[in-house]
Amino acid sequence: MVTLEQLIDRWRRDDRGPATLVTVIAMVAFLLIFSVLLQTALFFHGRDVANSCAEKALKNTRSQYGNQALGTAAAYACIAQAGTGDLQIPVVLVSKNIRETTVNITGKAPSLVPGLEFPIVVNHTKPTERVTNPGGIG
Repeated sequence: MVTLEQLIDRWRRDDRGPATLVTVIAMVAFLLIFSVLLQTALFFHGRDVANSCAEKALKNTRSQYGNQALGTAAAYACIAQAGTGDLQIPVVLVSKNIRETTVNITGKAPSLVPGLEFPIVVNHTKPTERVTNPGGIG
């Protein structure tokens, strides 16, 4: 009969088998680190898409003849052009008043792990363009 101490001692001296266990643990750690890096890249890409589309919406809204409908349409067109996987469930809110124009885009980044969501929120505000008559003529 082999005692528990003898089994533990044999396991410590025997180097057959631990290589497989170490390889499995190392591969799991490598895949976890790789998926975190890939998830981070997807988040930053989605945020860049949202920033770019917010700038286009702001440009179309804040001009003299621009309005909220033009800005919203420009933002959704930009998001569609970028691709449906880059910024998921996008919501565009555009507001314009005499002083400033604001564009808010929210959505979420694509997720590699089901149930794990990374929200993207982008807010851009600039002064509304207005035409003035500096000389007072006309």
